[in-house]
Parts: sequence; structure tokens; C-alpha cells
Amino acid sequence: MNQGIPLFFSLIALFSPHLHCEEIVAGQLYNGGTELTSSALGITLTIPSGWQGGLPQGAGALVLDAENGEASMLLVFDSYNQTQIESMMAGSIPLDEGMYLQPKASPNVQDNTVVNDYLVMGTAVPLAANVAARELREGLSLATIIFASSMTAELKQLALAITADITVFEPADPAVNEQAGGWQQYMRGRYIARYYTGSGYREKHEMWLCSDGSFATSFNAGGYSMDGFSGAMNDGNSGTWQALGDLNQSGVLVLTYTNGNQSRYELVLQDNLYLDGQKWLRGENERCY
Repeated sequence: MNQGIPLFFSLIALFSPHLHCEEIVAGQLYNGGTELTSSALGITLTIPSGWQGGLPQGAGALVLDAENGEASMLLVFDSYNQTQIESMMAGSIPLDEGMYLQPKASPNVQDNTVVNDYLVMGTAVPLAANVAARELREGLSLATIIFASSMTAELKQLALAITADITVFEPADPAVNEQAGGWQQYMRGRYIARYYTGSGYREKHEMWLCSDGSFATSFNAGGYSMDGFSGAMNDGNSGTWQALGDLNQSGVLVLTYTNGNQSRYELVLQDNLYLDGQKWLRGENERCY
């Protein structure tokens, strides 16, 4: 994480003129002024002048750094609605194991964008953070998080401007690749699972992707104590699925639930299978072929 001192640029020069527009590719570095689009998410944004970065392989967020080393930024896309965003930003926000954002005050709403200041806890060097988040459309949200050792008004305005100015359009589903080597073929008939245990809490998320195009999921979570598990929760969904793209590149897993809602996950295959940057285990599908 880069530490920060005040940035020396004006809001008038916040964004440089668009150099070109291109589809976001994981692992590629983009410079300030580059206009990026994601047809899977249905968004277009411009990297601000004086910044550079991209989407790291296996990551679930765009990562940008100020070229002068004074601040860092995460652009996190998720599926929260406006009410959930306001509630989430009033409390602590986990970032990584042992690292979280502690709010300094109650969040404010500015033109449908929720903003708040935070202290970054769990780091060796004191850091501050500012978050601007909003619901872009049903099923898609954006949180712009800026980190710096000294938070400035310019940095806060930058986070607000990026979140407010992003262009949103209806996502276009690329053609499904049914050929050998495509994500559709690779994911067909698979059973995958993700486990997490720590600090008195455990969860298990399972997914069955049937060859007939249907899917089922199961989610179990709860805490445990000397007396056993407590506060357990269970959840499950079903519907239809598609896996889009070529296997040698990041793809998109689209789950369409029986109620019509959708979830999308970025697929990356390295030594392991990653969905939105989280490692999933592959096992034998005993539920469906």
C-alpha cells in the first residue's frame, strides 16, 4: 500500500482527454486518461490523470496507484442496493485478514452517492481511507476506496467524481464458447466449493453446475464455541448458468436465478480456479452430471 501526502492537481484537470477506449483485460497496466469498458458488467470509466493501474489476475477489483506514489485506490464492483450500502458504510468494513476500515463518523449521502471517512486498522503504517459508493443499477454497485497517509479534500472529491461519473449500460452477453477449451465446456458438470474458517466462524459455499444448464448452490455459515456451533445460517438457490469466454483468458460465470435475478463472477484459471479473486476447490459432482 502506498502512503500519501496531499496530491497537487486541481479538480479542473481531474481527468485528461480520452486517449482510447478498450475492454478491461486482467493483468494489463493502463495509464491515466485511458477509457475502459467492461461489457460483462456494463460499465465504462476513465482512469484519472496522474494515476495508473488495472485489474490484477485473480482480483475482484480495479487497483490504481497515483503515479507520484501518494495514494492508492480500489474500485470494487458488487451487488449491493442503496439501503445495504448505507448500512454497511456505517460500520466497520473488512478488507483482508486482520485489516479493516473503522468509520470516523456517520456516512453522508451526496446525490445518491454514500460517502464516509475511515481509519485503516491492522496496518503497520497509519493510513486513512475515504469511500464513495452507490448502486449503479439493480444488481450492480460500485465502491471507490482511496487510501493515503494524509487524506485531502482533493482525494475525497476524486473518489466522489469517479463514483458519480461512471457510465452504466445494459451488459451484453458475449457468445457462449461451446468449443473445447472454452469456459462453458470447462465448467459443465462441475462441482466447486469454497471454505472459510477463522476467529470462531466457519462457512461453506457449494455450487453444482449441471450439464443441462441448471445449477444449484448451498451456503452454510455460523460461529462456534465450546458448546458447539451457534448462530448458524443456511441458504440455497437454483436456476440456470452460462460460462462465457475463452479458457486461456478470464471469463464470466452468469447465474440466472429462478426469480430472474442474476449474479456474475469473474473466472480465472491458474494453479487453482478463482471466482472474483477467491479460490474455489474442484470436486466430484455427485448431484448432477
